[in-house]
Amino acid sequence: MHSRWMVTQKDSRLKVTASSNKEEFSGLSPSYRDTLNLTYGCKHYKRNCKLIAACCNKLYACRLCHNDDVVDHIMDRKDTTKMMCMNCLKIQPIGPTCSTASCNNLSMARYYCRICKLFDDEREIYHCPYCNLCRVGKGLGIDYFHCMICNACMSRSLTVHICREKCFEDNCPICHEYIFTSNSPVKALPCGHLMHSECFQDYTCIHYTCPICSKSLGDMQVYFEMLDAFLAEEKIPEEYSGKTQLMHRKFWQLLARIFRSYCAMIVKREEVLLSIGSITSVLIVVPTIRGSCDWNPL
Repeated sequence: MHSRWMVTQKDSRLKVTASSNKEEFSGLSPSYRDTLNLTYGCKHYKRNCKLIAACCNKLYACRLCHNDDVVDHIMDRKDTTKMMCMNCLKIQPIGPTCSTASCNNLSMARYYCRICKLFDDEREIYHCPYCNLCRVGKGLGIDYFHCMICNACMSRSLTVHICREKCFEDNCPICHEYIFTSNSPVKALPCGHLMHSECFQDYTCIHYTCPICSKSLGDMQVYFEMLDAFLAEEKIPEEYSGKTQLMHRKFWQLLARIFRSYCAMIVKREEVLLSIGSITSVLIVVPTIRGSCDWNPL
């Protein structure tokens, strides 16, 4: 009986709080990360609060939820000044803990960035002062460093790399999405150009040169040796010996199959470094959080 009374009191308290804020904001209810409705958050983040989007004065669990729901503009998380605690439904100034006495300084998330207004209760995140974004990782000098020429955070294993000035401030040559704030993992090509890892996997099924500079995406010696061996085994009928003609379409399809086999043999799928927020992902880089870099933004 006592537990039922406590639940009833909490429900009534939430209804009163919701009623008092109902005129001003929509979405005044908790959102959950799991199907059992036990963990506050959304599919992007685990957190105990919702953000009030300054652009449209609506409540969303995160910037990405807003952008999934709204098509005519995007949310600038850094403009956020208010939040709603999902435990008490109290609208309050944004901060690391709930200011309501009944919540007893409930933490909104294990990680909170006052600059990016980012909350996350699961991943290791740090704020890069050079990118002015939050990134997934332990921090600069620990597992990542910031390349001042590329203007991006990169894994310390990539201390030696091909620098291209502001290379992340460009679009993916395949899907044309802006890489610096992309949420998808990014792959660095041997020539120094970048593309999304998923775009790279699809592109290399039929191409082996960079779409920008046409340089090889890897050491093609093995591939060409496979072609030479294949052609050497082909027997040409005597009536066609010494004659030439344009290659048939099926021959090019055969070459494409050989190339895919070659890629499957030598290309290992890189581990995607998750990012956060505006965060960007780059395999050689850090996931970004302005909302995550393989490199990934949140």
